[in-house]
Amino acid sequence: MLIPNSLAQEEVQLPDWIKNVAGWWSNDMISENEFLNAIEYLVNNNIIPLDAIPCTPFAENSTAVPSWIKNNAGWWATEQITDTAFYTGIKYLIDEQIIFIDNKKIKSQVPLHTVAFSPAWSVNTNEIGYVTSSLFEVYGIIGNCIPAEEYYLWENPIVGLNPNYMEIYNEIAIWNDPTKAVVVYPMFTFFAYDEPGFYTYYRGECDDCTTTKFTDPRPMYTSSGIAHQILTLLGYYTISDIELDKNPSILQEYDKVIMLHNEYVTRAMFDAVTSHPNVIYLYPNALYAEIEVNYVDETITLIRGHDYPPEDPVANGFDWELDNTHPYEYDSECLTMEFYKIENGWMTNCYPENVLIVDAQVSFDILKTIKDL
Repeated sequence: MLIPNSLAQEEVQLPDWIKNVAGWWSNDMISENEFLNAIEYLVNNNIIPLDAIPCTPFAENSTAVPSWIKNNAGWWATEQITDTAFYTGIKYLIDEQIIFIDNKKIKSQVPLHTVAFSPAWSVNTNEIGYVTSSLFEVYGIIGNCIPAEEYYLWENPIVGLNPNYMEIYNEIAIWNDPTKAVVVYPMFTFFAYDEPGFYTYYRGECDDCTTTKFTDPRPMYTSSGIAHQILTLLGYYTISDIELDKNPSILQEYDKVIMLHNEYVTRAMFDAVTSHPNVIYLYPNALYAEIEVNYVDETITLIRGHDYPPEDPVANGFDWELDNTHPYEYDSECLTMEFYKIENGWMTNCYPENVLIVDAQVSFDILKTIKDL
């Protein structure tokens, strides 16, 4: 199936009412903030078709609109310059982060410039770092950015259904599917990556960080948070790995188990997952390191794996012969993604977090395969 491109852009055509707003602002009849509110509306409704929205960490750090754009507004209101000339000035200010689009959510018709999927997975979505064609609505929360070398990256994008694609979703969702499927949410892995935590220890910055705190309820996003959001939207039930560790037999209630980036697991979890007959390991690096959990102190402790302990370093803490971490974990482009059969289910040969919101066709293929397996 060919997926339509939700980001197709038309010529710039600005409504007449915004000319009135521009004229009022140029004559000091309304405030600068009121003018920017109108621009935000145009951006959020794709009337001003920007190439991409950069992430700006704090609205209060944005500068005032330069005086020349106020002159442009007055000239445009009196039809001395064209829609395109006015749009070009606005676009320049947004691209250069001179003015700040202060909306709570940014619609996917305006792609997000350079998305980061978590602090540990700060990778560009493609050569120029745009979310170019998504099967889903993709939102970025204002101020939710992390610094990169030359710009800020959008962190933890939020995914929603596009009402225009309901017919397509019906092909990949399990809303009416009798098969009982469950997604195992990687809470323990989230907390292992938190600071100070296991990675603080791996970097040699902390000698006693192989025990770290965890809390419940679950955090909203992790390095496989895009997949979790999408699968939830498509009708998949979720349990946390805390629930699984406390009740390993719970997996027997489901026909299909979907593992995400469940890198850090207990022995009980490992045994429950590897003994289930139909597991989809959607991300390489699952079941990689063994931990112990103290539910009284709310701590997890690294036991074995990820080249720990120092006196007996091993990669996979369970000596699992099916571990597919290397080299697949570091292939986030997934240009030749496939599911391959193992003794208790299926594994993938790349890290699919990026493509699930970047390439609509590949996203459809992945989600249809998950449904059918």
